Amino acid sequence: MRYDLHIHSCLSPCADREMAPATIAGLCALNGADVIAIADHNSALNLPAAEKCCKAYGVKLLPALEANTAEEIHLLCYFPTVQAALAMGDALYESLPEFDWDPDIWGPQWVMNEDDEIIDQPKKLLTAAAGLTLEETARLCRELGGIPVPAHIDRDSYSLLSVLGLWPEDPEFLLAELADPNRAAALTAAGLVPPSLHFLTGSDAHCLEALRTEFPLLDEGCPLRSLLK
Repeated sequence: MRYDLHIHSCLSPCADREMAPATIAGLCALNGADVIAIADHNSALNLPAAEKCCKAYGVKLLPALEANTAEEIHLLCYFPTVQAALAMGDALYESLPEFDWDPDIWGPQWVMNEDDEIIDQPKKLLTAAAGLTLEETARLCRELGGIPVPAHIDRDSYSLLSVLGLWPEDPEFLLAELADPNRAAALTAAGLVPPSLHFLTGSDAHCLEALRTEFPLLDEGCPLRSLLK
């Protein structure tokens, strides 16, 4: 199963405006993906459109979002249904701070329909740190039937290791994402991650040019397979 499970749509203000759900689904299908995840910051509002578009193009959608916790750790949250992802997004949005922000500076936050038409724009800045801690975010994800996955743990910012400096005993994670999958062995050998940890990698695409044209294969033992049944 060829995958890319970390893609941002134009709902994320840091993503290009061309990253509309239908465009993403169509290009990923053309490039040979079997399953994708659109994981926007602190919101799942583009997943209803993405679900329709992926079905039309014959690509499986794994519902997801990328939470920015109170510690400013990026945590990918994967769910069995779009409804569960929307519930997670509602909780995160409720906890986001209220302050004035300029779309011309930060970028727009476009909620789209399946025809790539803008239908809404959230009032709060979605890239802000939510009011939920890492532990609280992971717990809520699991309560909604999801699987929390620390994002790009090998990066120097917004990653579990860069913020905490060590791997926590609680919450427990079965899986982590790497920006560079070749670093898995070194991180494990250095004792920075548990030896039983599973890994995946994602493009973290914020523009069309960053979408994968070649895809890794999802391991048979990957815990996320339980959400794809």
